Amino acid sequence: MSGPRLELFNSLWAMEDLPYGGDRPWRLDEQLDLLEHNGFDGLAVDLGARLRPEAARLAAELRGRALRTAVFAFVGDDADLDTALRYAHLVDADRMVVCGRVFDDDPRRVAAVLEHWQRRCAAAGVAMQLETHRHTLTEDPRRTVALLEVLDPSIRLAVDLSHYVCGSEIPLPVPPELDALLNVVLARAESVQGRVATRCQVQIPLGFPQHREWEEQFSHWWIRAFTAVLRHRGSDPEPVLFCTELGTTPYAITGRDGRELSDRWADTLTLRDRAVAAFAAARDRLALTPGGIS
Repeated sequence: MSGPRLELFNSLWAMEDLPYGGDRPWRLDEQLDLLEHNGFDGLAVDLGARLRPEAARLAAELRGRALRTAVFAFVGDDADLDTALRYAHLVDADRMVVCGRVFDDDPRRVAAVLEHWQRRCAAAGVAMQLETHRHTLTEDPRRTVALLEVLDPSIRLAVDLSHYVCGSEIPLPVPPELDALLNVVLARAESVQGRVATRCQVQIPLGFPQHREWEEQFSHWWIRAFTAVLRHRGSDPEPVLFCTELGTTPYAITGRDGRELSDRWADTLTLRDRAVAAFAAARDRLALTPGGIS
Protein backbone atom coordinates (compact mmCIF):
# COMPACT_ATOMS: atom_id res chain seq x y z
CA MET A 1 0.00 0.00 0.00
CA SER A 2 1.43 3.37 -0.99
CA GLY A 3 1.13 6.51 1.09
CA PRO A 4 2.99 8.44 3.75
CA ARG A 5 5.41 6.91 6.21
CA LEU A 6 5.41 7.37 9.97
CA GLU A 7 7.67 10.10 11.31
CA LEU A 8 8.82 9.73 14.93
CA PHE A 9 9.47 12.81 17.05
CA ASN A 10 10.22 13.25 20.74
CA SER A 11 9.58 16.34 22.82
CA LEU A 12 12.67 17.98 24.31
CA TRP A 13 10.52 18.65 27.37
CA ALA A 14 10.31 14.86 27.71
CA MET A 15 14.11 14.71 27.96
CA GLU A 16 14.40 17.13 30.87
CA ASP A 17 15.75 15.66 34.14
CA LEU A 18 17.10 12.57 32.39
CA PRO A 19 18.81 10.13 32.49
CA TYR A 20 16.94 8.21 35.15
CA GLY A 21 19.18 7.93 38.19
CA GLY A 22 22.02 9.75 36.44
CA ASP A 23 24.68 11.94 38.03
CA ARG A 24 23.94 14.88 35.74
CA PRO A 25 21.28 15.74 33.14
CA TRP A 26 21.93 15.14 29.47
CA ARG A 27 23.26 18.12 27.58
CA LEU A 28 21.35 19.31 24.53
CA ASP A 29 23.86 17.74 22.14
CA GLU A 30 23.55 14.43 24.00
CA GLN A 31 19.76 14.60 23.74
CA LEU A 32 19.98 15.12 19.99
CA ASP A 33 22.51 12.29 19.64
CA LEU A 34 20.13 9.94 21.45
CA LEU A 35 17.25 10.89 19.18
CA GLU A 36 19.34 10.26 16.07
CA HIS A 37 20.72 6.96 17.34
CA ASN A 38 17.31 5.61 18.39
CA GLY A 39 15.37 6.02 15.18
CA PHE A 40 13.73 9.41 15.76
CA ASP A 41 13.21 11.70 12.80
CA GLY A 42 12.86 14.92 14.74
CA LEU A 43 12.11 16.82 17.90
CA ALA A 44 9.39 19.07 19.23
CA VAL A 45 10.08 22.16 21.31
CA ASP A 46 7.43 23.06 23.89
CA LEU A 47 7.83 26.81 24.26
CA GLY A 48 6.42 26.62 27.79
CA ALA A 49 8.99 24.08 28.99
CA ARG A 50 11.18 25.02 31.93
CA LEU A 51 14.42 24.19 30.07
CA ARG A 52 13.40 25.20 26.57
CA PRO A 53 16.62 25.90 24.64
CA GLU A 54 17.12 29.32 23.14
CA ALA A 55 16.35 29.21 19.44
CA ALA A 56 19.84 30.25 18.33
CA ARG A 57 21.46 27.58 20.48
CA LEU A 58 19.15 24.85 19.21
CA ALA A 59 19.65 25.95 15.60
CA ALA A 60 23.42 25.73 16.05
CA GLU A 61 23.19 22.23 17.56
CA LEU A 62 20.95 21.06 14.72
CA ARG A 63 23.39 22.04 11.97
CA GLY A 64 24.66 18.97 10.18
CA ARG A 65 21.92 16.75 11.62
CA ALA A 66 18.98 15.26 9.74
CA LEU A 67 16.51 15.93 12.55
CA ARG A 68 13.36 17.90 11.69
CA THR A 69 11.73 20.27 14.15
CA ALA A 70 8.25 21.24 15.28
CA VAL A 71 7.07 23.87 17.75
CA PHE A 72 4.39 23.30 20.39
CA ALA A 73 2.93 26.48 21.88
CA PHE A 74 0.15 27.74 24.12
CA VAL A 75 -1.41 30.62 22.21
CA GLY A 76 -3.93 33.10 23.56
CA ASP A 77 -3.54 35.96 21.11
CA ASP A 78 -1.63 37.17 18.06
CA ALA A 79 1.35 38.21 20.18
CA ASP A 80 1.77 34.63 21.46
CA LEU A 81 1.51 33.37 17.90
CA ASP A 82 4.14 35.88 16.72
CA THR A 83 6.55 34.63 19.41
CA ALA A 84 6.00 31.02 18.37
CA LEU A 85 6.43 31.82 14.67
CA ARG A 86 9.69 33.65 15.33
CA TYR A 87 11.03 30.64 17.21
CA ALA A 88 9.84 28.30 14.45
CA HIS A 89 11.61 30.41 11.82
CA LEU A 90 14.90 30.36 13.74
CA VAL A 91 14.90 26.58 14.19
CA ASP A 92 13.51 25.86 10.70
CA ALA A 93 10.29 24.29 11.98
CA ASP A 94 7.58 23.89 9.37
CA ARG A 95 4.87 22.61 11.73
CA MET A 96 3.28 24.09 14.82
CA VAL A 97 0.96 22.45 17.33
CA VAL A 98 -1.20 25.08 19.01
CA CYS A 99 -2.89 24.76 22.39
CA GLY A 100 -5.44 27.52 22.04
CA ARG A 101 -6.32 29.60 25.08
CA VAL A 102 -9.33 31.46 23.74
CA PHE A 103 -12.40 30.77 25.84
CA ASP A 104 -15.78 31.68 24.42
CA ASP A 105 -19.09 29.85 24.67
CA ASP A 106 -19.77 30.53 21.00
CA PRO A 107 -17.78 27.98 18.94
CA ARG A 108 -18.15 30.14 15.82
CA ARG A 109 -16.20 32.98 17.41
CA VAL A 110 -13.51 30.51 18.50
CA ALA A 111 -13.40 29.05 15.00
CA ALA A 112 -12.89 32.51 13.50
CA VAL A 113 -9.84 33.07 15.72
CA LEU A 114 -8.35 29.70 14.81
CA GLU A 115 -8.90 30.26 11.12
CA HIS A 116 -7.15 33.63 11.43
CA TRP A 117 -4.20 31.95 13.17
CA GLN A 118 -4.04 29.27 10.51
CA ARG A 119 -3.82 31.87 7.76
CA ARG A 120 -1.01 33.67 9.58
CA CYS A 121 0.88 30.39 10.06
CA ALA A 122 0.43 29.48 6.40
CA ALA A 123 1.78 32.87 5.34
CA ALA A 124 4.89 32.11 7.41
CA GLY A 125 5.30 28.67 5.82
CA VAL A 126 4.20 26.80 8.93
CA ALA A 127 1.44 24.18 8.99
CA MET A 128 -0.76 24.59 12.08
CA GLN A 129 -2.43 21.80 14.03
CA LEU A 130 -4.72 22.18 17.04
CA GLU A 131 -3.96 20.05 20.09
CA THR A 132 -6.55 18.37 22.32
CA HIS A 133 -5.44 19.63 25.74
CA ARG A 134 -6.85 20.42 29.16
CA HIS A 135 -7.53 24.06 30.06
CA THR A 136 -7.64 25.08 26.42
CA LEU A 137 -10.40 25.60 23.87
CA THR A 138 -10.37 21.82 23.21
CA GLU A 139 -10.46 20.90 26.89
CA ASP A 140 -13.08 18.12 26.69
CA PRO A 141 -14.60 15.93 23.96
CA ARG A 142 -18.01 17.62 23.92
CA ARG A 143 -16.59 21.13 23.53
CA THR A 144 -14.17 19.93 20.87
CA VAL A 145 -16.86 18.20 18.81
CA ALA A 146 -19.03 21.33 18.94
CA LEU A 147 -16.06 23.34 17.66
CA LEU A 148 -15.26 20.85 14.89
CA GLU A 149 -18.81 21.17 13.58
CA VAL A 150 -18.16 24.81 12.60
CA LEU A 151 -14.36 24.85 12.16
CA ASP A 152 -12.78 24.94 8.71
CA PRO A 153 -12.10 21.25 7.88
CA SER A 154 -8.54 22.10 6.85
CA ILE A 155 -7.69 22.69 10.53
CA ARG A 156 -6.90 19.27 11.90
CA LEU A 157 -5.97 17.92 15.30
CA ALA A 158 -2.85 16.84 17.11
CA VAL A 159 -4.58 14.15 19.15
CA ASP A 160 -3.46 13.58 22.74
CA LEU A 161 -6.25 11.69 24.48
CA SER A 162 -4.40 11.55 27.80
CA HIS A 163 -5.88 14.97 28.58
CA TYR A 164 -9.43 13.76 27.98
CA VAL A 165 -9.01 10.52 29.92
CA CYS A 166 -7.72 12.37 32.96
CA GLY A 167 -9.58 15.67 32.63
CA SER A 168 -12.97 14.04 31.97
CA GLU A 169 -12.29 10.97 34.12
CA ILE A 170 -13.18 8.63 31.25
CA PRO A 171 -13.80 5.11 32.60
CA LEU A 172 -13.13 1.70 31.13
CA PRO A 173 -14.92 0.38 29.25
CA VAL A 174 -15.48 3.69 27.46
CA PRO A 175 -19.21 4.52 27.49
CA PRO A 176 -20.80 4.45 24.00
CA GLU A 177 -21.73 8.16 24.08
CA LEU A 178 -18.15 9.16 24.87
CA ASP A 179 -16.74 6.72 22.36
CA ALA A 180 -18.89 8.31 19.65
CA LEU A 181 -17.51 11.74 20.56
CA LEU A 182 -13.94 10.43 20.56
CA ASN A 183 -14.54 8.91 17.15
CA VAL A 184 -15.35 12.38 15.79
CA VAL A 185 -12.14 13.70 17.36
CA LEU A 186 -10.03 10.84 16.03
CA ALA A 187 -11.51 11.25 12.55
CA ARG A 188 -10.04 14.78 12.47
CA ALA A 189 -6.53 13.65 13.48
CA GLU A 190 -3.47 14.92 11.67
CA SER A 191 -0.88 13.70 14.17
CA VAL A 192 -0.72 11.71 17.41
CA GLN A 193 1.03 12.42 20.69
CA GLY A 194 2.34 9.57 22.80
CA ARG A 195 1.41 9.37 26.45
CA VAL A 196 -0.75 6.92 28.40
CA ALA A 197 -3.11 8.17 31.11
CA THR A 198 -5.71 6.79 33.48
CA ARG A 199 -8.86 8.57 34.58
CA CYS A 200 -6.97 10.00 37.59
CA GLN A 201 -3.41 10.45 36.30
CA VAL A 202 -2.38 12.18 33.10
CA GLN A 203 0.85 10.19 32.70
CA ILE A 204 1.52 6.73 34.06
CA PRO A 205 4.65 4.55 34.13
CA LEU A 206 4.47 1.71 31.63
CA GLY A 207 4.48 -1.97 32.43
CA PHE A 208 2.63 -1.88 35.76
CA PRO A 209 -0.03 -4.64 35.85
CA GLN A 210 -2.74 -2.24 37.03
CA HIS A 211 -2.20 -0.11 33.92
CA ARG A 212 -2.41 -2.88 31.32
CA GLU A 213 -5.97 -2.12 30.17
CA TRP A 214 -5.17 1.57 29.71
CA GLU A 215 -2.04 0.80 27.72
CA GLU A 216 -4.09 -1.44 25.43
CA GLN A 217 -6.82 1.20 25.07
CA PHE A 218 -4.37 3.88 24.00
CA SER A 219 -2.81 1.59 21.41
CA HIS A 220 -6.30 0.99 20.00
CA TRP A 221 -7.00 4.74 19.88
CA TRP A 222 -3.71 5.33 18.06
CA ILE A 223 -4.67 2.77 15.41
CA ARG A 224 -7.97 4.59 14.89
CA ALA A 225 -6.23 7.96 14.69
CA PHE A 226 -3.60 6.74 12.22
CA THR A 227 -6.32 5.14 10.10
CA ALA A 228 -8.07 8.52 9.88
CA VAL A 229 -4.85 10.34 8.99
CA LEU A 230 -3.95 7.84 6.28
CA ARG A 231 -7.41 8.08 4.76
CA HIS A 232 -7.23 11.87 4.80
CA ARG A 233 -3.73 11.93 3.31
CA GLY A 234 -4.30 9.48 0.50
CA SER A 235 -1.24 9.62 -1.76
CA ASP A 236 0.19 12.75 -0.09
CA PRO A 237 3.78 11.72 0.77
CA GLU A 238 4.17 14.11 3.75
CA PRO A 239 5.03 11.86 6.73
CA VAL A 240 2.56 11.29 9.55
CA LEU A 241 3.84 12.70 12.84
CA PHE A 242 3.88 10.77 16.10
CA CYS A 243 5.46 12.63 19.02
CA THR A 244 6.28 10.92 22.30
CA GLU A 245 5.77 13.40 25.12
CA LEU A 246 6.48 11.89 28.53
CA GLY A 247 6.87 15.01 30.61
CA THR A 248 9.12 15.55 33.57
CA THR A 249 7.62 16.23 37.00
CA PRO A 250 4.87 16.98 37.89
CA TYR A 251 3.63 14.92 34.94
CA ALA A 252 5.97 12.09 35.90
CA ILE A 253 4.84 10.38 39.11
CA THR A 254 7.37 10.37 41.95
CA GLY A 255 7.74 8.64 45.29
CA ARG A 256 8.30 10.20 48.70
CA ASP A 257 11.97 10.74 47.86
CA GLY A 258 11.10 12.73 44.73
CA ARG A 259 12.48 9.98 42.49
CA GLU A 260 10.44 9.10 39.42
CA LEU A 261 8.80 5.67 39.48
CA SER A 262 10.07 4.65 36.06
CA ASP A 263 12.70 5.44 33.46
CA ARG A 264 10.95 7.88 31.07
CA TRP A 265 13.52 7.32 28.34
CA ALA A 266 12.93 3.55 28.41
CA ASP A 267 9.17 4.24 28.36
CA THR A 268 9.68 6.62 25.43
CA LEU A 269 11.33 3.87 23.40
CA THR A 270 8.47 1.53 24.29
CA LEU A 271 5.92 4.08 23.04
CA ARG A 272 7.99 4.59 19.89
CA ASP A 273 7.72 0.86 19.15
CA ARG A 274 3.99 0.81 19.91
CA ALA A 275 3.45 3.72 17.55
CA VAL A 276 5.23 1.84 14.77
CA ALA A 277 3.01 -1.20 15.43
CA ALA A 278 -0.15 0.94 15.55
CA PHE A 279 0.74 2.64 12.27
CA ALA A 280 1.30 -0.72 10.59
CA ALA A 281 -2.02 -1.96 11.97
CA ALA A 282 -3.76 1.16 10.63
CA ARG A 283 -2.34 0.60 7.16
CA ASP A 284 -3.53 -3.01 7.24
CA ARG A 285 -6.95 -1.98 8.50
CA LEU A 286 -7.36 0.65 5.84
CA ALA A 287 -6.40 -1.83 3.13
CA LEU A 288 -9.05 -4.28 4.38
CA THR A 289 -11.84 -1.85 5.34
CA PRO A 290 -11.56 1.43 3.43
CA GLY A 291 -14.74 2.78 5.08
CA GLY A 292 -14.99 3.56 8.80
CA ILE A 293 -12.30 3.96 11.46
CA SER A 294 -13.84 2.26 14.50
